[in-house]
Amino acid sequence: MIVDIRSAPDDPGSPEFSRRRLEDLAADAGIGYRWMGTSLGHGSEADLAGGVEDLIALASISSTVILGREPEASRCRRSIAVAPALQARGVEVIHMLPDGSNRRHESPLPFDQ
Repeated sequence: MIVDIRSAPDDPGSPEFSRRRLEDLAADAGIGYRWMGTSLGHGSEADLAGGVEDLIALASISSTVILGREPEASRCRRSIAVAPALQARGVEVIHMLPDGSNRRHESPLPFDQ
């Protein structure tokens, strides 16, 4: 399952990464796609809490990847708000890095990675 947390998933400057395009690509590959930018993008604390609970429910039935706009995890809402909220609920968070490697979330992530 791909969970897209971008608050504006239809940026005209990046049509190849539009919500509709990703929905289609995911469907063609047999992968689920869900946009949660309202609750996990830049919503209120109450939205974030509800979104995290929804995300945990999704992740309990399917491997789940969180997609954000910022390629560097340490500068993204994925690390600043979502990952700590998931960890507080006992969820292991692993970041996929641009070089193809991965690492467990540590709060806060260093900006030099």
